[in-house]
Amino acid sequence: MRVAIVGAGVLGRICALRLIAEQHQVSLFERGSLHPLSNAAFMSAGMIAPLGESLHAPARVLQLGWQSLATWPALLAQLQQQDPLHADVLFQQRGTLVIAFSADRTSFSQWQQDLGATIPEDSEQVAWLDRNALLTMEPVLERFDRAAWLKADAQLCNREFLQASTRALLAHAQVDCDTALGTADIAQLASRFDWLIDCRGSGAIGQSDSQLPTPSLRGVRGEILRVRCPALSLTRPIRVIHPRYVFYLVPKRNHEIVVGATEIESSSDHPMTLRSALELMSTLYAVHPALAEAEILETGVAVRAAYPDNGPHLARYQNRIVANGLYRHGWLMGPALANAIVKILHGDRSAEPTAIQDQLNNNYRNSNTPNNSPNPNPNHNPTNNLNNNLNNNLNNNLNNNDTETPAGDNHVLHY
Repeated sequence: MRVAIVGAGVLGRICALRLIAEQHQVSLFERGSLHPLSNAAFMSAGMIAPLGESLHAPARVLQLGWQSLATWPALLAQLQQQDPLHADVLFQQRGTLVIAFSADRTSFSQWQQDLGATIPEDSEQVAWLDRNALLTMEPVLERFDRAAWLKADAQLCNREFLQASTRALLAHAQVDCDTALGTADIAQLASRFDWLIDCRGSGAIGQSDSQLPTPSLRGVRGEILRVRCPALSLTRPIRVIHPRYVFYLVPKRNHEIVVGATEIESSSDHPMTLRSALELMSTLYAVHPALAEAEILETGVAVRAAYPDNGPHLARYQNRIVANGLYRHGWLMGPALANAIVKILHGDRSAEPTAIQDQLNNNYRNSNTPNNSPNPNPNHNPTNNLNNNLNNNLNNNLNNNDTETPAGDNHVLHY
C-alpha cells in the first residue's frame, strides 16, 4: 500500500514505523522539521503511566494506556532494527513513587482515598511505603516519611525516540518537511494514495472538515524545566502531591531530570512565565537540598491538542483517517491508537469505530486492571493477558465480519 501520513508527532511516527515494518510505501508530511526543538513530543517527559494517570484520565484513555504499555518494548526493539545506528532508546518500568510534603498530608490522604476508589487497597499494583521502605528504594527522598509505589508505570526517553525514529524515517520513508497542509490540501493529497492518516495534533486546531465531523480541538499549554544534577541520583519518576497541582520529576540519562506540572488552557507558545518557573523551581529545591545546585539546561513550552472530553477521537471517511486529541497522553496511548489505525488500513472490521469501541468498553469492564511486579513473569502478566484478550476479541470480530466497509462510510470514534 501507498500511505501518506500528515504529522510527525508521536502517533504519526509510530504509524509510519509500523507500516514500514510491513513493507508499505510511506510518505510523511510534516509542517516543521523532523528534528523538533519545541513540539509537544520533544518537550514532554515520556511517561507511560496508566496508574499515575488513573485519577485524571478518562477510563478509555487508561484502557488504551495499558495496551500501549504492553506494546512499547516490542515497538522499541523494532525501531532499533530500523534505525541505521541501531541505537538503544531508554525504556524503564520501575514504577512511579508518589510523595507529599508534610504540610500537604491532607492532600496526600485525599489522593490515597481517591485512588482506593479506583484501585482496590489490597491490589498488588500499589505498595504503600513507610519511611524505611521509601529510603531503601530512593535514598535521596529523605525529607519524606511515606509514599505510594505505582509498580507498573514506565517511562522512555522521548528525545532518544525522536532521534532514532528520525533516522529510521529518513532511511525508509519519503519525507517532506516544512510543508504545512490545511484540511483542503489534505483532501486533495488523499487522491494520490491508497490511504491518508491525518495526525497533525495542534496543527489542526482551528480547522474543520465537513466530511469528518469531530468536536473542536483546543490547545492546552504545558511548561517544563530540564535540569542536570550530578549530586543526585533518582532511579524512577517521582510525583509530588500538592493542593493545586501534581508535580513530577522524571530522571533521564546523564543526571538530567525533567520537571513539570503546569497545564494552562491556552494555545499560546510564548516563553515560560516567571510564576511557572518559580513554582517549578521552588518545589524542585524543596525535594532535596542538592537540587539547589542543579544546572538549568532549558525551560520549554509546548501546546497539546485536546478535545472537550480530553479523550482521543478517530474518524474515517473513504481513504482518510483522522486521529487527534491525544492531549498529554501521546506516549501513553500512541501504540494502541496506531494499532487500531493499521487494522483499519488492512480492512479489519473490528477496528472500525463502532466495533472497536464496543471491544474497548467490554474489555475495560470485564478485565481487572493489570498489575506488574519489578520482575514480572510474562506468562502470568495481566497486562499481557489484557492485551491478548483485546486482540483475540478483535480478531474474532474480523473473522465474523470479513466483508469490506463501503468506501463512502463515515465513522467517528470517540475512544
